[in-house]
Amino acid sequence: MHLRTLALAVTLAGAAHAWAQPATSDASAPAAAPTATSQSAAIASFAAMDIARQTAWLGSQVHANAFAGWSDEDVLAMAQAMKPETLVRWLKGEAAKLPEYEYRMRRQERVKDQWQSQPALMLIRYRNAPRQVYARWLKGGSHAGQEIIYDETVRKDEMYGHLGGLAGFVAIWSALDGALARSQSNHTARELGLQFIVDTLERDGRAHLAAGGSGKFSEAKMVTEDGERMLRLTWDAPSGPPTFYAKRVRLYFDLKNPWVRIEEAWDESGNQLEKIVIESVTRKTWNDQTFNPKNPEYKF
Repeated sequence: MHLRTLALAVTLAGAAHAWAQPATSDASAPAAAPTATSQSAAIASFAAMDIARQTAWLGSQVHANAFAGWSDEDVLAMAQAMKPETLVRWLKGEAAKLPEYEYRMRRQERVKDQWQSQPALMLIRYRNAPRQVYARWLKGGSHAGQEIIYDETVRKDEMYGHLGGLAGFVAIWSALDGALARSQSNHTARELGLQFIVDTLERDGRAHLAAGGSGKFSEAKMVTEDGERMLRLTWDAPSGPPTFYAKRVRLYFDLKNPWVRIEEAWDESGNQLEKIVIESVTRKTWNDQTFNPKNPEYKF
């Protein structure tokens, strides 16, 4: 996948109900079952479904946290039976149900060929349309106290922000992809939403097809990250940017939330480019003050 980091995006330990209502499952789709035999039957049925039915079934299973009762082997068999387009359609459909939300993220990137020694801990408030973003860097991470606001209805190519700290509370307008922004991240404020990961996955899928591939992941593995069991999918691309987001991309799913929990990427020399951990996601309904620098909660 062709890559750059979420300088604000790219999440996931929030509760499943905080995202959206479960997707409606096909009445004929198999339900999760407690026995290995019935799970094998469910996997076989899943493999025979078309993309639309696979998408509905996968959504219903995740919202019900049904995979918690599945063995690692059965989860991997399900992943192998999944059509490449199913994953994108499922994530895209779930993202569409969440036009406004707040999430917490840990982000670490390679900027100007230097790996950041300390992750940034960030609180993001996001509205997809119109694109509006508020980001705050939290204590315990790099650049603590920093804030930015991006509002495409005010200035499409600029963001408003301050560096934080004792002498950093003078807010200024700066270019969305200018030197200040690029000094901390390879991503712009517009890319801080969870939707960016989905859009990148979809774009890379088309690039894989154009290169003669299937778009299917190269490897599926069950791993433990931050004490949680996750499904890790790896895509190894023929090349990196500009055709693909990165030479290697890994997405982690906890299989109880309908979003990517962790995203990682590497360049063609094997250097890690970024690691983004989505810690929690909460549905919100924002008001006029949310993306206003004069909001008394903010320190602009």
